[in-house]
Amino acid sequence: MRWVLALVAALALAPSAWALERSQFRYERELNASGSATIVFEPDGRMYAHSRPDFADLRILDKAGRQVPWRPAPKPSARRATIPVLNAGRQGGAATALLDLGRQGQVRDRIELSIPDVGFVARVDVLGSDDRRTYTRLSTSVIYDVQGVEGAARSTVIGFPPTDFRYLLLRARGVSRIDGAIVSRTARTPRLVPRAAAVTRTSGNPTRIVLDLGYRNVPVDELEVSARTRRFDRAARVEGSNDQKLWVPLASARVFRLGGSGPTSIRVDGRHRYLRLTILNLDDPPLVGIDVVALAQPRPLLVEGGHPRPLRVLYGSSVARSPSYDFARLPPPKGRAPGTLGPERRSAAFEPPPDTRSFAARHRGLVTLALALAALAVAAGGALALRRRA
Repeated sequence: MRWVLALVAALALAPSAWALERSQFRYERELNASGSATIVFEPDGRMYAHSRPDFADLRILDKAGRQVPWRPAPKPSARRATIPVLNAGRQGGAATALLDLGRQGQVRDRIELSIPDVGFVARVDVLGSDDRRTYTRLSTSVIYDVQGVEGAARSTVIGFPPTDFRYLLLRARGVSRIDGAIVSRTARTPRLVPRAAAVTRTSGNPTRIVLDLGYRNVPVDELEVSARTRRFDRAARVEGSNDQKLWVPLASARVFRLGGSGPTSIRVDGRHRYLRLTILNLDDPPLVGIDVVALAQPRPLLVEGGHPRPLRVLYGSSVARSPSYDFARLPPPKGRAPGTLGPERRSAAFEPPPDTRSFAARHRGLVTLALALAALAVAAGGALALRRRA
């Protein structure tokens, strides 16, 4: 009898644990999708601006008002392998190294080189072969280690078209030797997508360019910088801000154009509305035709399928804790349907939480005025006392 009563009590409590108090969420919008498969959608600037970090306050309800589990889409991981360097040496004024990737036939498209030198700019040719007799040129990339007034910048990663050649031959002009290599496959990693931003040039020397992403806390992973100036190599720094008052340093790097090198990529880890790029020109004229593009990895969210529509997305709560769903711990289903977010609106059910601060904290202006009046009263009393004595 006891276990029956306990089961009845648990069932009675379960709906209340699953129920959601909608009055704590400031914003709501609809999520539209066709079919019954798992829904995938990309958060927009409004969601980043009005939600807590990692969407801890995000809740999704179905037509019946029941919670719909969601999770971030799993990130693909790059396959990395340290490859021994064969026949390392120099030939024709270039450092050379041969990599044997084995007979598995795995596709690769990225190499991180171990270079012992400092202070270099080098061009690396990548050639592929299956028999070590005939080679196919795959790419030519620039690696560098440069010093400047703003610190050092180093990049020894080269990319090339995906290939399953067994052997890769590297020829680097501008370095003494190649000590090692880590080869990986990143073809499955989602490509960076541009973030819409208003670009403003605020000064010429140093050159300052501000990107306005439109909303607070928008994630950006990389800045791509190019210019029409034929050759240049200059120190640069990137800062982020959500109010254009407090700027946080995000990256120190160098922007350059050397020979056939393309745009400079600056890695950042920013979650801001504004990004400010400063280029130090020193005694050189400012760069001509600067173009700055903010790039970010896709960060899609998955929503469990099979729930009655329409779905309602709620966020903007200062008290909601991060949800915990089985859906977030189990392997996600393969079938996915693209979803689209409707316009954001203020929730009619929202009720601001009670203000638990003290009277002084809630009325700082009034307290300051009262203290000023008290100080004036004391000063006036002192003046009258001195006059009477005189």
